[in-house]
Amino acid sequence: MKQIMVGLFVKPYHFCRLYTLYFMVALAFFINVLVHKAYANNAADYEISAVYIYRFSQFITWPKKSEKLTYCTLGTDKVALTLSRLLKANHSGNNIVTLTNINQINQCHIAYISPQRELDLNQIPIKQGVLTIGSGEAFLNKGGMIELRSMDNKVRPAIALTHAKKAELLISSKLLKIAILPTLEKDDHKGVQP
Repeated sequence: MKQIMVGLFVKPYHFCRLYTLYFMVALAFFINVLVHKAYANNAADYEISAVYIYRFSQFITWPKKSEKLTYCTLGTDKVALTLSRLLKANHSGNNIVTLTNINQINQCHIAYISPQRELDLNQIPIKQGVLTIGSGEAFLNKGGMIELRSMDNKVRPAIALTHAKKAELLISSKLLKIAILPTLEKDDHKGVQP
C-alpha cells in the first residue's frame, strides 16, 4: 500500500488526478450545502409569512368588531397552504376561505393575495374593513396594504398606511415599530370601495 501511495506522488499525472478528484468531491459537497441552505431559507420565508398573516389580527383594529375573523386566500401558493394548515391546527374558530376572484374580497377580514394572482390584477381593491396582504413587488403600488418582503434572510412587513386608513383599519404601533413604511409611487387610489 505504501508503494502505491508513493507512486501516486512520484508520478505527476496520478498526483493531479488525485487532487482533481478531491476538488470535484469538495465542489459537489459545497454545491449541495448551498442548495439545501437556499431551500431552507425559502421554506422559512413562506412559513414565517404565513405566521405573520395569522398574527396580524392581533395588531389590527377593524371598524366593526367581530369575535371570529374570516381569512381569505386568492391563489394557492405555499404561503396560502401553510396559512390554511395553521388556522385549522389552532382551532381558533376563525374561518379560511379560498377566493376564485378578487371581487369576492368583501367577505374577508384578512385577504392574502399570492404573487401569481397579483400579476393578473391592475389594482387591489381597497374595501372597508378588509386588510390585504401580499408579497409581490408592486403590491403596495396597486393598492395593497401589507407587503411581506424578504430582506437579509428575514421577512419584514412593508405597510401602506394610507391604504389602511382608507379601509378604516387601525394598525398598532407595535406592528409599525418593526415595519417598513415605504413611499408609494402613486397615491391616487379612489378611496374606500363599499
